[in-house]
Amino acid sequence: MNSLYISKDQFSDILNLSNGVFSPLKHFVSEKDFKNILLKKKIKKKYFPIPIFFGIKKKIFNKIKNEKNIKLYYKKNLIAVVKINLIYKINKKIFGKKIFGKKFRQHSYYKKFNKENYAFLDFTYKKIFKKKLVDKNFVSPTQFKKKIKTKKTLAGFHTRNVPHEAHQWIHRYLLKKYSNLLIQPLLGQYKKNEYLDKIIKITNLVAAKMYNKKNTFFIPFFSYPRYGGPLEAALHAIVRKNYGCTHFWVGRDHAGFKKFFHKYESQNYCKKIQKRIGINIIAHNEPYYCSTCKAVVNKNCNKKSCSGKKISISGTKIRRYIRSNKKIPNFLMSKKISILLNKKSII
Repeated sequence: MNSLYISKDQFSDILNLSNGVFSPLKHFVSEKDFKNILLKKKIKKKYFPIPIFFGIKKKIFNKIKNEKNIKLYYKKNLIAVVKINLIYKINKKIFGKKIFGKKFRQHSYYKKFNKENYAFLDFTYKKIFKKKLVDKNFVSPTQFKKKIKTKKTLAGFHTRNVPHEAHQWIHRYLLKKYSNLLIQPLLGQYKKNEYLDKIIKITNLVAAKMYNKKNTFFIPFFSYPRYGGPLEAALHAIVRKNYGCTHFWVGRDHAGFKKFFHKYESQNYCKKIQKRIGINIIAHNEPYYCSTCKAVVNKNCNKKSCSGKKISISGTKIRRYIRSNKKIPNFLMSKKISILLNKKSII
C-alpha cells in the first residue's frame, strides 16, 4: 500500500471536513460535486460556494494511479487509510474564472492551484485517526454549541490579521448589539508579508480577554486564505453558522486580493444570499479614526460639525511601522497588542 504525505492545507481541510466545520460538505468533492459547486453553487441541494478538493501533483499521480488504497501521513503521523474511488481532472480555467473572475490567471491562489493540482482524488475513509488530527486549540462546532446552547444570539468575527483599533471597534459593536461574540482568526498563512500564525493567535486571544469573559469566545479557524472574495466570504459565513453564530460580520474587502473584487462586493453578495446560507449578514462601513473627535467611528463623527481628518486603519499601515522599527500609535492599535509585535512577527 502506497503512502502519501499531505500538505498543511490538506491537513486542515481533513480536520474541518471530518469535524463538521464545512457542513453540509463532509468529504472532499467528487468530480460531480466539483462541477455542481462551480456551476450551480450547490451540494446535495444546499448552497455551497467553493469546492474543497484533494489535489495531487503529476509525480504523485504516476505513483498512485493504479492503487486502490493509500495511507495518508501528515509529517510523521498516519492520519487516515483511504479507498480511492476515482482520480479525475477538471478544466482549471473554468475553476479560475468562476472563483476569481476574468483576470484569474493573474491571481496568486490560482497560480498556486494550477501548479499544485495535476489531478484530484475522490476517496472514502477506511480508517481515520481523529486524535492525530486535532490541534490542542481546535474546538469542533459540536463541542462549541454545547457550551453556548443558552445563548440566543452570537455574532461571528473572522480575521487573518493582528487586531487593530478598527477590529476592536467592531468587536465592541458586536458585543453591544448581539450580546455574544466569537472571535475566530484564520490560522494557515502562506503569503509573504503576512503575520505568523502564532502571532495572530496570541494577539487575538489578548483582544478577546479585554472584553466580557462570559460573552466573548475565542476559537482558531484552521484553514488557509484562498483570496476568493465574495465566494470565500460566503464560505466563512457557513463556517460561523456551523459554530452556532446567528450573525456574521463581513468586511469591506472580505477575502479580497488586490483589485480583483469591487469595494463592498463581498458584503453585497453575502447579504443577497444570507437566507440560503441561514445566517444574518452584518455589513457596515469600514471604521476609521477621526483626528478631531479622537475616536474610532464608522459612519459619522461624534460632533455634527466635525471637520477632522479621517485616518484609515489598516494592517498594511501597521506592518510598515513594524518593519521600520517605529512605535505604533495607540489610535491605530492597543498598546497591549502592539507590544507583542516586532519584525519577526511577519513572514
